[in-house]
Amino acid sequence: MNLNKKLVIFFMIIIALNLSPSFSEARENEPVLPSINLDYYFAVPSMYTEITILSDGSIDIYYRIAFVNHGSSGKAIDVIDIGFPNVYYKLDSIQAWLNGTEITDIRKSEYVEIGAEVWLTDVGYIYGGQTGILEIECHNPKMIYKDNVEGLASVVFYQTWYGYEYSYGSTNRTVRFYFPEDLTNIAEVDYRIASGSEFTSVASSPDGPYVQFSEIGTPYDSYDVGVAFPEEYSKTFNPFWTLIVWGSIVKHPIITAIASIVVLAIMIAIVRRIRNARRYLPPSISSLGGGVREDLSPSEVAILFERPLTQVASLMLFELMEKGYAHIRTKEPELRLEVIATDPIIANFSKPHKTIAVGIRKRNKEDEKWIRGAASGAIPKEPVHQTDLKNALVAQIKSVAKKMKGFSSRKTRDYYESIIDKAWQEMSKANPELQNAFLWIMVDEKYDQRLERSGREYYYPRWYVYSYFYYVGGPRPSRTAGSSFSKISQRGKITQIAPVQTFMSGLVHKPGSLRDSVKNITRPAPARSSGSSRGYSGGGCACACACACACAGGGR
Repeated sequence: MNLNKKLVIFFMIIIALNLSPSFSEARENEPVLPSINLDYYFAVPSMYTEITILSDGSIDIYYRIAFVNHGSSGKAIDVIDIGFPNVYYKLDSIQAWLNGTEITDIRKSEYVEIGAEVWLTDVGYIYGGQTGILEIECHNPKMIYKDNVEGLASVVFYQTWYGYEYSYGSTNRTVRFYFPEDLTNIAEVDYRIASGSEFTSVASSPDGPYVQFSEIGTPYDSYDVGVAFPEEYSKTFNPFWTLIVWGSIVKHPIITAIASIVVLAIMIAIVRRIRNARRYLPPSISSLGGGVREDLSPSEVAILFERPLTQVASLMLFELMEKGYAHIRTKEPELRLEVIATDPIIANFSKPHKTIAVGIRKRNKEDEKWIRGAASGAIPKEPVHQTDLKNALVAQIKSVAKKMKGFSSRKTRDYYESIIDKAWQEMSKANPELQNAFLWIMVDEKYDQRLERSGREYYYPRWYVYSYFYYVGGPRPSRTAGSSFSKISQRGKITQIAPVQTFMSGLVHKPGSLRDSVKNITRPAPARSSGSSRGYSGGGCACACACACACAGGGR
């Protein structure tokens, strides 16, 4: 799709959204993602937030967040960034405590555009294996906006979150809303619940009536909930775009046109930024000229589409398993594979697959140290040594770049799109013409959703059926018995895609870190004269909802 068509589509989207206050607020409130120190690794068992809505249209925010530092290098958590909903937050109103001890060193964050950094120097760092309870209070003006429902005011709050490559585990997320003193009848409150959120309670406390939402989520997924109530209880504000654009569509069409162009430019820049951040192929691959490269493997095509590297790595492993060169050896205490090909056969592997085979054997050899008690700590979860996995991915990406010289990437992608479509059709046949259809469907961007939805209707290759029954703890089917393809009956909560999901979640220790390290080799950024970075655990927010949005992101 050319740029002109994209501009038209973006323009139509903006008009359809009526340039809502929530969209403009989201763009205004979005923190800038900073550089990341790879030593941080932590869990966030719980995150509790109180939002007290005041009659002047502001809110008081209170956070209580539990951090458990599991940094593999023992890196202490020495500073934490907290994002706030909008640019009007009051830095001088912020108070913070770690484990009940007040923190005095609070500054404007250098890494979160809208937020503060809390230094733990005077209260003690959170070292590896330690737990720290961080409490934050902040006053944030101009937070209540006119709702889309006539006569209501509203606020939607996005709890903060952290980079998935630096945090793990589950998080008990809770958001509680208190209301202006004059609002005593809680029945007047309307709930705005995002997908996956759960309204849990309405109650009274010494601080007044409240509504509360909670869920068991993760530290790397946002949690957004909100409330609407009669606007007479609080002053409301009209965001910039409501005043300048929406209110000027009739009276000031020129202003509207200019503002729309600005929004389009911002949207295009954001889309390009996100897309470029995920790209790892060398820019030398051309989409113009040349013909179609028709001899690529599924994992190579996944690279051509620049699918997530965890997806590519899983495909490379499944390619070995499909050929009978590797299989699952054990799943307890962690998933482990075994290379069953002989050394002469391995010597003829491509460099990427040979490197993966070396990584499997290296990981299994390292496990022996834990079995003998010669190594401390937990056994690594990943079935392939991470250095070898990275090297294998780099080699495969370079191989694809070399193979695509003189060929059109656009035409080649179109060709393999048809192969993937055919593979889905072949999955419904007991004797498919395309024998490796299962690998081709895994190149699809949304293959997991389709398998979850219609997995019972498909026929799976024998090697995958063998792996599936191994997961559910049932008897292993004979490798030679019956057809080469068969359906899988779902057992309890275990779905047909269970082995794939396990590979995806357990293959890579830190997906973001792996992507960055691979990209630095295959698609390095232009050299800069100077620069610096500090540790950062992620964050960021964006929203487009029915009522005005407040979001908070960030934290190191």
